[in-house]
Amino acid sequence: MYKTTETVTRIKETAKKKDIKISDMLSECGLSINTLSSMNSRGSWIQANSLAKIADYLEVSVDYLLGRTEKPENDPANKLQAEFFKIFQKLPFEEQVNLMNIAIQKAG
Repeated sequence: MYKTTETVTRIKETAKKKDIKISDMLSECGLSINTLSSMNSRGSWIQANSLAKIADYLEVSVDYLLGRTEKPENDPANKLQAEFFKIFQKLPFEEQVNLMNIAIQKAG
């Protein structure tokens, strides 16, 4: 399905384009300096949260690093939607229902 070597290549190419040192990135993400070489040579995957940290550091999506999309940048609409959902979840249930009803009325 996903190949570690392709993910490593995307990480390195993205870092190079953004003039980011791999060692600095790995250190900032709390990862070993050997992380990418282990992925390349052994085919071993890092934890999902570690891959997400790298994606965030490089300001690209995890989907891009995995090769699921050729579009490297995070979609601003998805980011806005995620922020909205976090705020929405903090609202009392009754307010959530009221907002949902308003949205349904506007959409209908």
